[in-house]
Amino acid sequence: MKTRYDTAYRPAAPVLSVALAAPDDNPRLGPLLALVDTGADGTFVPTDVIARLGVPVEYNTNVRGHVGSTTHRAAVHVVDLLIGGSRLPGCEVVSDEWGDVVILDRNVLNRLHLHLDGPGQTTELTE
Repeated sequence: MKTRYDTAYRPAAPVLSVALAAPDDNPRLGPLLALVDTGADGTFVPTDVIARLGVPVEYNTNVRGHVGSTTHRAAVHVVDLLIGGSRLPGCEVVSDEWGDVVILDRNVLNRLHLHLDGPGQTTELTE
């Protein structure tokens, strides 16, 4: 599966199409555009998407957007992520009340065979 970088970002950013489900459940939300962030320590999902899934809070944690920014309390949930032909069960995601885009972190990305082609402006997911 090959996806063009999203040119709404400057510079253009790698993205993937994802769907979400409650663990071991069939209903899915998506497709949603997800930003590939190889430097992120957490996967973030907008709060309204989490609410539509109806998954419980597993625990609360502190999150910070970048060095020097304010720390906020946030809820962590467990969901299944569907990316390409793969279902990634049991992914911890932070309910993001500040953003409106799914952000994929290293814990998710490290479970995928992913090639970022900067000059070609594509993200390629292979099985």
